[in-house]
Amino acid sequence: MPLRRNVHSTALVGSALAALLLLVGCSAPAASSSNDSAAAEASELVPAAEGTTPYPLTLDSPYGETVLKERPTRIAAIVPNGVDTELLLSLGVTPVLNSNMVSEGGYLDAHGAADLNTYEYVRGEDVPMEAVAAAKPDLIVTVGWVPGFGGVEDIYDRLAKIAPVLTSPASDQRIVPWQESIRLLGEAIDLSDRAEAVIDEHEELFSGIREAHPEFDGKTATWAIYYGPATGLQYFSQNGAAPELFLTDLGFAPNPGAAAFAKDTTVSDELISKIDADVLVLGQSEATTLEEMAERVTDTDLFTSLGAVKSGRFVQLPPKTDDGGDLLWAITSGGPIGNAWAAEQLVPLLAEKF
Repeated sequence: MPLRRNVHSTALVGSALAALLLLVGCSAPAASSSNDSAAAEASELVPAAEGTTPYPLTLDSPYGETVLKERPTRIAAIVPNGVDTELLLSLGVTPVLNSNMVSEGGYLDAHGAADLNTYEYVRGEDVPMEAVAAAKPDLIVTVGWVPGFGGVEDIYDRLAKIAPVLTSPASDQRIVPWQESIRLLGEAIDLSDRAEAVIDEHEELFSGIREAHPEFDGKTATWAIYYGPATGLQYFSQNGAAPELFLTDLGFAPNPGAAAFAKDTTVSDELISKIDADVLVLGQSEATTLEEMAERVTDTDLFTSLGAVKSGRFVQLPPKTDDGGDLLWAITSGGPIGNAWAAEQLVPLLAEKF
């Protein structure tokens, strides 16, 4: 666990305490005004504390440790894909800084994403430290960081000079399950009960879907994405990854073929048979066209010979939904809000195939 509670005993000598009381007494009106202002700001940014997380709290990480001396209220969510912002919003927290990619999927706009303070993320470049420092955070969260955006280890020390940093534990998974991340956030912000409530609501929603669609039960499923000629076809529902968890939440069984993509998600011609399943979901990025996708993937003999394609249990998704949402983003980068939205979009399409 990257959270570790500290217990400190502090002794104050009488003369120091007397001097402190005298100082407070002399400046009480100003201090009261300042405290009232700080309390008002905190109440706008975070819900009331639950009183279950003791501070100081040590935040362990694979890169070092930092200490939260008291409950944070100004929280910077700097992960480029915006998933930490989604988790914080689901907890009722308004982060003071976010990646501009927070609106990428479209489904968070209804939750206030368009009004958040953001920094401009440039792929291949570090998160701008000056923007992080200017937001004056008392906690920086990076629990949803995934490969493809550089590494937290490259910027951890610089972040730690600005504020305590909350990361995920070391993992060999490509994507951290959001349930693990929200529990870390909940404890750090003293909102553990609220975090569990978000998880319970998610489980209740998907339990209802499984009950309504017993035809999904036990069927294997694959989620793949075609990114265009340069990157090709990628397997995204590998074991333990967010897309696989989403599909199993719907009632599908893990696909044994996923083991072939544990280290490399590229689907070569030699491996295309491994993507076969009872149901095949194929997404398309905006980096390609339907014509390219047909030529390179869907019209090829190797693809059309797959069992899922021949049986008619093949769902091809456009880059965007009719309302401009991004299903690929919601599944691969989304949390509870994105998953709920994606289920609403995808379940009817899957049900049509049975």
